[in-house]
Amino acid sequence: MIDVIAEIRTTPGTRQHVLDAIHANLPAVLAEAGCLAYRPSLDLASGLDSQHQDTDSLVILEQWQSLEHLHAHLATPHMQAYHRQVADWVIAVRLRVLGAA
Repeated sequence: MIDVIAEIRTTPGTRQHVLDAIHANLPAVLAEAGCLAYRPSLDLASGLDSQHQDTDSLVILEQWQSLEHLHAHLATPHMQAYHRQVADWVIAVRLRVLGAA
């Protein structure tokens, strides 16, 4: 099993558009072979001094059975369509692909 943290940086004021596109695509992603979890998340005010909050970004927490499943996910037609849909709103995507230590 692998965990993926996908941090998506959006142009100011467009985060909700990207989040709406993610939610619309969510059923197709969750139905993919090897998808164990796929959860979009936003910063939650916690009152912790060391917390970084960003109103122009969101995070998707993912779990996949294998790297092969992750690669297959990225090549699906619905993910290709999603990337085209949000292209004008997304500045950068930073991925962390993690395995158990």
